Amino acid sequence: MGERNLREQGETNGFGQLEDKVMKTAAQFFGEDLLPYIGVKGKILTVAPTEHVHLEMRRLEEDFNFIMEKGAIRHLEFESDSITEQDLRRFREYEAYIGMIYSAPVMTTVICTSNTKVQKKELINGDSVYRIEVVRLRDRNADKVFKKLRQKIHKGKRLRRRDVFPLLLTPLMSGDMEMSERIYQGMEFLQCEELQVSADERKRMQSVLYALAVKFLSRNELERIKERIGMTVLGKMLLEEGIEKGIEKGIEQGMEQGIEKGVKQGQGRVNALIVKLAEAGRMEDIVRAASDREYQDHLFSEFGL
Repeated sequence: MGERNLREQGETNGFGQLEDKVMKTAAQFFGEDLLPYIGVKGKILTVAPTEHVHLEMRRLEEDFNFIMEKGAIRHLEFESDSITEQDLRRFREYEAYIGMIYSAPVMTTVICTSNTKVQKKELINGDSVYRIEVVRLRDRNADKVFKKLRQKIHKGKRLRRRDVFPLLLTPLMSGDMEMSERIYQGMEFLQCEELQVSADERKRMQSVLYALAVKFLSRNELERIKERIGMTVLGKMLLEEGIEKGIEKGIEQGMEQGIEKGVKQGQGRVNALIVKLAEAGRMEDIVRAASDREYQDHLFSEFGL
């Protein structure tokens, strides 16, 4: 989605930019799980560029492009508002240009987080008809996602990444479960021993949920999530950061006091960093910082933390 369009959405919907960023992050790190979950068939071969510049110096910025196994391009767009006729014209332009560059068929899937139930899928232009696929996350029920995972664990089955991937989207789905409970239980599942993923993948997924918590939850609700974070892989990383800073800065007060103070300071710094990144819509940086200590330090310097 172009920068201008993102700004327009941000002005009309306070959470629009964050929702779009969550979806882009999901596509970037978990594309192999996202496509089957939204019903897109085929195997991803690689990721394609999303920025193109015309000779007239007008930049086109798509949300995400995958080159599929058989050479076709799967173009993803993420919309937090209703799909308009102008959106369809923009998507058609993207498709035409991508198809020309790669000499390949292009299919566009729009993942929508809007509450609007009926979305535009067709654009009639003279004798031609342009169509897109629309996946509306509000049509998915978050309660069912959690129920399915509980049933798997109850049957003694192991959980794979593709099983828990939908947890990252549950705050954007419908359902009776409160938002805070979805995020809390999501953290629980991402920490369970039945889940067979790497520590880095756990941290990335936990970071996405934590960023949503920072944006959507009240202060009291967020405190509960922070308590749960302390027992996760992401939380342990924050604890290590705090201990290191405590040893560095608190030796004058005595080792024990220094470590205790450093732990609190370290957790506070990382919490503040995640808040600032979420407010700036920088979801990719939140996820990257969860598993890259050097980059985390770079972000601390950038925000003066």
